[in-house]
Amino acid sequence: MTMVFPTIAIVALSWSTFFVPVSVSTARLSTSLLLALSSLVMNVLCRTALAPDLKGVTYLTLIDLWTTSCFLFAAAALVLQLIIVSRAASQQQVRR
Repeated sequence: MTMVFPTIAIVALSWSTFFVPVSVSTARLSTSLLLALSSLVMNVLCRTALAPDLKGVTYLTLIDLWTTSCFLFAAAALVLQLIIVSRAASQQQVRR
């Protein structure tokens, strides 16, 4: 449980950035990047610090699958943010 709730919070926060207006694109992108990197750090921490008895295990465990899928969801939110911001910027250039 020490990994599940923080990773759920990170993924929920990364997807909640879609509610921020597009006009503040730097806040959207920086928050999404920070949360994706936080998810990656949680993935590494799970293997090294929080589960030292799993260091010798060579196969994929359920917590590895969980943290990796949470990172993929956070990274997908970041990619979608990049697409949204780039489309909004191109539309603003067309309007001018």
